[in-house]
Amino acid sequence: MTDKPKRSLVVVRAGDQSLHPQWTSDPAARVWDLVVSYFGNDPVRFRGAGENRIDDKGQKYPGLLALLTREDFWRGYDYIWLPDDDLAAEQSAIDNLFDSMARLDLALAQPALSWTSYFSHLVTLSHPSFRLRMTNFIEIMAPCFHRPFLETCLPTFGENMSGWGLDWVWPRMLRPSPHRCAIIDHVVVTHTRPVGGPNYDPLRAAGVTPHAEGEALLRRFGIPLGEAPAIFAALDVDGNLLEGARPDDRARIVALLARDQAAFRAFRRQRKREAAERLASPHQLIHASRAVRWRQ
Repeated sequence: MTDKPKRSLVVVRAGDQSLHPQWTSDPAARVWDLVVSYFGNDPVRFRGAGENRIDDKGQKYPGLLALLTREDFWRGYDYIWLPDDDLAAEQSAIDNLFDSMARLDLALAQPALSWTSYFSHLVTLSHPSFRLRMTNFIEIMAPCFHRPFLETCLPTFGENMSGWGLDWVWPRMLRPSPHRCAIIDHVVVTHTRPVGGPNYDPLRAAGVTPHAEGEALLRRFGIPLGEAPAIFAALDVDGNLLEGARPDDRARIVALLARDQAAFRAFRRQRKREAAERLASPHQLIHASRAVRWRQ
């Protein structure tokens, strides 16, 4: 009896500190295959069971373009996730990402980010009042594609070095089917490192900034600069479909977004207070010990 072929694939652009080994807790139960698109220099790293390493240098999307145009292995899958290597994710979350793509007939999606993540866009954070939100923005950090739509989008991977701007381009390429693009709130991962860092060193060396690349890309595709992420529709936490075109549903979406974002801001304030208290504690102990010595 042969194993049933897996229908989903993860392709991670990985450096030496990639977190992807933590994504697999039970290899036998995993419903997706893993390809490690490695840009480091270690000849033995990431060659274990359950991972297939293929080497390509360069930035994330030019590197993926080189890999996916040179190789055909990915064309046999239904869904393909292209995450950054600094995401903390559980195997079950990745399973649920692919399951949601298939059940809801999504062409493009991403998991939501946990509230402890480093983040750039509020819309990408998990909003617990929703199962998912259908949107015009999918961050380049962790897009998941239906394979036919990935084939459509693949030429855009070489538009610039940084990938900035593709977050807006891909959802536009789905028109007139915006409901096939979503941030999946019940699937949550954590972005563990600040945005930028050494991955942007080649851009700095070339005298290029991601912001400039992103603006140039938006102009080429006729997308207005400064456009804000929009929610077209959503499934609330109870599974009710809320359509932004219906006034009552739109009001409900806005109210739920406001509630979740207020809760997130309160969470962040509490975290800052706790961090400040931890920093203050050693000083308080020093002052207290000095006071005891003085009284003695």
